[in-house]
Amino acid sequence: MKAKAITANIDMPGGAVSAEFHIDTGRLRIFERGMLRVELFPPHSWFTVASVAGNSRWGTRPREKDIRLVVESFIMQRFGMTALRSETSCAQ
Repeated sequence: MKAKAITANIDMPGGAVSAEFHIDTGRLRIFERGMLRVELFPPHSWFTVASVAGNSRWGTRPREKDIRLVVESFIMQRFGMTALRSETSCAQ
C-alpha cells in the first residue's frame, strides 16, 4: 500500500505554491504554479523540514503545519517577506 503524501498549499496572486512530503520515501517536492521547483530526498528533505519546523516533534513524519512552514519559507526566500505578508493578510 502506497502512503499518501502530506501536502500544504498557499495561494499567491501569481499562482499557488505547494509542497508535498511522501512518507514512504521521505521525498519533499515544492511546486510553484504547478511546476516542480525543488525535489529533495532524505536526509536533505528532513533537514529542510527541521530547519523551519525545529520546534515541532515531527521526527521523520511531518504534519501538515510543518510542511506549510516549508512553503512559507520557500515563498520568503523566492519572493521576499512582503509576498508572504500580503498573502497572510488576505487570508485572515
